[in-house]
Amino acid sequence: MEKRRLGRTELQVSRIGFGGMTIPSVDEKQAAATIHKALDLGVNFIDTARAYGDSEAKIGRVMKTRRHECYLSSRSPRMDYKGMKASIDESLKTLGVDYIDLYEPHDVSTTVRYRTLMNEGGIDALYEAKQAGKIRFIGVTGHNWELLQKLLKSGHFDAALVTYNIANLEAETEIIPLAKELDVGLFVMKVFGNSRLLNLSPVDEDRTPTVEECLRFALSNDDFPMILTGVKSPEEIEQNVAIASNYQPLTEAERQELREFGVRLRRGYCYGCNYCMPCPAEINIPAILQLLEYQKRINWEWPQGRRQYAEFDKTIDDCIDCGQCEEACPQNLPVRQLLREAKQMLDQPV
Repeated sequence: MEKRRLGRTELQVSRIGFGGMTIPSVDEKQAAATIHKALDLGVNFIDTARAYGDSEAKIGRVMKTRRHECYLSSRSPRMDYKGMKASIDESLKTLGVDYIDLYEPHDVSTTVRYRTLMNEGGIDALYEAKQAGKIRFIGVTGHNWELLQKLLKSGHFDAALVTYNIANLEAETEIIPLAKELDVGLFVMKVFGNSRLLNLSPVDEDRTPTVEECLRFALSNDDFPMILTGVKSPEEIEQNVAIASNYQPLTEAERQELREFGVRLRRGYCYGCNYCMPCPAEINIPAILQLLEYQKRINWEWPQGRRQYAEFDKTIDDCIDCGQCEEACPQNLPVRQLLREAKQMLDQPV
């Protein structure tokens, strides 16, 4: 499989990367078979996170014999110095490795997380780990474009994991130009929209997006060296690698048709367009709705979602009921109702 340079990291990464978010939903045997198949097919980037259940542990068992064949990426849900330092050591221990190629603060999408990372020592812990040889490069992930821009401009981050799919194109204008200027390596998550794009009711009455369409669209953007796909079986990773290996560039007509199709598919779901912002009550609406989607779809216990919700400065409790968000939403979402749903689901003891 073709490999490309991941920005200033100089890592030569396969076009398809292995996303470990869904591995906790399958048993040990199937998880191992899926990871082995990915490596057999030339996938050389394995991505996971502390927040992904037993993902690190399952990947770590495979790494006992195949660490030399891939780059490893993981991330910390904790942004402060003590928490970041502990997370790095926990990741190393759980993965059973001496170093991790790329380590990231996970989902820096709220002002609280940003301030904690930058002002309470999280970034210092990352540099200390890098100097100690525990990690090679520092990356970042998030769903708040404004905060991601600030993070990249800080100069601390060598790579960034961002959302991009046929229904979510904001990275093209919000992040790609800046990343190119700074030589930050960009890689893609949610190419299938957490499977939402593959499971929506057809808007054209005769079809929904296919796996191949979603992947080809993301692969057609040369500003992304690598596309992460979350898989649960050897067959799924085989399909994704085959699409990338046999990739033919989209024609301009195909590209335009998929972009228009994606716009129609946005109906009924929050895709983080930020048109509802700024909120007069300073509620981070897109970040809360994204967290709600995660909590609904992740099929294992995920206390991290509740921890992140507790970090929001403002929630539905602070809503002034102006309705501005719903007027601005291009998907006509019942935003206030969804915020109440988020409170009911996420405002729980961890």
